[in-house]
Amino acid sequence: MWATRLRYTGLGILLLGITVGLLLAWRTSPVLFGIIVGFIVLVVTTLFLVRDGWRQTSPESLAARGFRPDSGLNAMDPGLRREFSPIIPAAVSRRISGNSTRRPAARPAARPAARLAASSAGPKPARSGRTRRRNETLQPGATITLAEERRAAHLDDLFIELDLELVGLVPVKQKVAEIGSLLLVDRARQRFGLSASRPNLHMCFTGAPGTGKTTVALKMADLLHRLGYLEKNRVVHAMRDDLVGEYIGHTAPKTKQVLDRAMGGVLFIDEAYTLYRAQDSKDYGQECIDILMQVMENERGKLVVILAGYKDRMDHFFESNPGMSSRIAHHLDFAEYEVGELLAIGQLMLDRSSYYLSDEAETAFRDHLSRQMRQPRFANARSVRNELESARLRHAYRLAADPERHWSKDDLMRLEPSDILPSM
Repeated sequence: MWATRLRYTGLGILLLGITVGLLLAWRTSPVLFGIIVGFIVLVVTTLFLVRDGWRQTSPESLAARGFRPDSGLNAMDPGLRREFSPIIPAAVSRRISGNSTRRPAARPAARPAARLAASSAGPKPARSGRTRRRNETLQPGATITLAEERRAAHLDDLFIELDLELVGLVPVKQKVAEIGSLLLVDRARQRFGLSASRPNLHMCFTGAPGTGKTTVALKMADLLHRLGYLEKNRVVHAMRDDLVGEYIGHTAPKTKQVLDRAMGGVLFIDEAYTLYRAQDSKDYGQECIDILMQVMENERGKLVVILAGYKDRMDHFFESNPGMSSRIAHHLDFAEYEVGELLAIGQLMLDRSSYYLSDEAETAFRDHLSRQMRQPRFANARSVRNELESARLRHAYRLAADPERHWSKDDLMRLEPSDILPSM
């Protein structure tokens, strides 16, 4: 009762204040009086609209008009929904109606009669042959073909690529095939539950520059990965500067960093004989060699190390480090190419670039290679590549010297004797 009296008293004071303000505004300025009256009308109208909307959406009003909170908006009568639709936003409607506004689940597409009959005929028979799980142990009376294992590992593709990319090197390819055969038989033995010690596959590649050592290292990593010997098909190339430090305490972190990057794949150390310098008492290469030997022995299931360099220098390196020599199981010697093999390598390079030698240019190139092979810094396939790059430059300069002439496709592909040597 007292609250009601206070409410009405406050309302009376407010109305009195408004009346006094209006009178003062009327006496002061009719324009100000009009503005105040308009503002009061706007406020009163807004309050009435808000009150009306609140009353219509209050729980008591909804319950009195037939709405049950657990039944959703669709449980209202149509008239009530039409009445509420202008004042209830879409988000509020979804929240009120709950699950009633969700779309019905799509029906599964009808299957053809033949497929339905096949699915209802019972479980499918187990597949055999190539689809058998590779980790399933075979029974003692079962048989297996190595051709099936070769197909599973895609070895034929790898050896075809090796033949196409490398000319000659028959002993090297034979060694690669022997290593692949060993791992292939181990793979077949594992199918019968037979176990054997993991083979040591650390290698040494000896030969002059440009004889294909890096290419064979890449193919070897691919081969070992396909046959499950290595986890990754990766070759990390390193030299002395990547492994040996320049001061005390610098070598071990550098060597371990390279080993961490190569772990799971192949570490290819080019010019490995430079790791050991007996004439330098302050050299830290021996520390790197000690770390390598330890990792090669303890982590040979996770890493293959390939040392590469000139044969005579690598022989001296092994004589100075017998522990390293005993950890290398496979030695592959890359013989220098004959002139006919170098010419075939050059033709492969040109084919990849859509060039070819004319008959006269082929003769000139053969003679040029014969002379270059007697030079002390000749690098076999690398020198062939460099000579052909120079021939392409001369070919381009010869054509550009006559810009108005119409050149055919064959002209753009054919190298002439003058392109082989600038003096010809």
